[in-house]
Amino acid sequence: MENEEIVELDTTNESEEETELETVETPVDEIEEDSAEETPEVDIDALQATNKKLFERAKKAEAKLKELQPKAVAPKVASQPASTNVEETVLLANGMSEELLEELKAVAAVRKTSLIKAQADPIFVAVKDRFEKEQKSSAASLGASKGSGNVKARKTPNTPGLTREEHMAMVKSL
Repeated sequence: MENEEIVELDTTNESEEETELETVETPVDEIEEDSAEETPEVDIDALQATNKKLFERAKKAEAKLKELQPKAVAPKVASQPASTNVEETVLLANGMSEELLEELKAVAAVRKTSLIKAQADPIFVAVKDRFEKEQKSSAASLGASKGSGNVKARKTPNTPGLTREEHMAMVKSL
């Protein structure tokens, strides 16, 4: 028992397991004599075949790892160029309404021009005129009457809900 070595076994390589098992079972003195008498021959073909199998297993493991890792989601790229977004911002800042901007986008898409150039298009000019007329007519229509403006309520001695002090103050002021 004192002459035996404890060796961990690797299950990936069968040929190495057999040689390690042999070294565990033989005493240390016999190993030194055997190595002095014979030089072990290495089977190159067997080693290459083993290496090839191990390489294939490593490739399969890497492929499985890539499948298990969550896929990185690429950020969505806007379908419109950044200049279009800038043009939209400029037009909105200059007071163009959202509805009119949508009409302008449609005209620009048909004509395949920028939003700024599409403003001069006759179709958009007609749409804009019609839109502005509708806005003016809706603003010009009168709403329901809510009375005659702001009138301050004057308190008189006949006003209901007066306190005694308020009533006395009004009588003295007359």
